[in-house]
Amino acid sequence: MARIGRAHDRREAALLSVFGPAQVGDPLAPDREVADADRERDRALRTEFVRVVGPDGSSYLVERTVEG
Repeated sequence: MARIGRAHDRREAALLSVFGPAQVGDPLAPDREVADADRERDRALRTEFVRVVGPDGSSYLVERTVEG
């Protein structure tokens, strides 16, 4: 017995490979203001930690060592 909608699934997958997934937000909407707390948190993450990729491909943050 054939599955109904199976051919439709292949066509949909082919279209998604060209057009990609749907947009979540409105690309024409104005950018929202970024809070100072968010900017400070981002700066701290970029300066106090380093991203490490393990042998299994997973990534995680490790505190940067302070050389003094």
